[in-house]
Amino acid sequence: MKKIMIMLFVLCSFMTACTNREKTINLVHIKNLFEKHGILLGEQALNKNNVFQMTLNDIEPESYLINDKQIISIYVYASSEGVKEGIKDFEYKTATANLVPHRRYQAANVLMLYSFEGNPEDDRIEMVVKDMKSLVE
Repeated sequence: MKKIMIMLFVLCSFMTACTNREKTINLVHIKNLFEKHGILLGEQALNKNNVFQMTLNDIEPESYLINDKQIISIYVYASSEGVKEGIKDFEYKTATANLVPHRRYQAANVLMLYSFEGNPEDDRIEMVVKDMKSLVE
């Protein structure tokens, strides 16, 4: 009887561990979604002095130029916990800064910063984020 109870406990533990795995998104998925919505991602060299391109929670972003002047920085973490820490890091590092217009998006393990200073905001970004979220639902 003890053996059966131990086996059931191990089986339940294993099943619980398997069902609690967090779904994640990778950079290839993200780039495909931008392409799907007709947003061209131009290469953008990292500028460590730009608050939207700085390292957050030990992750350096992939940074792109869209619409000729807007910056999208994508941080891909191992989990959503990493994103939470990245957001805290961003808020800490920019607490006294006078930031230009921007948006901050989170979907699963991805943090995305979108700076659109002096330009109209691109509504297609919202569609990309919505699709990112649907990948992990």
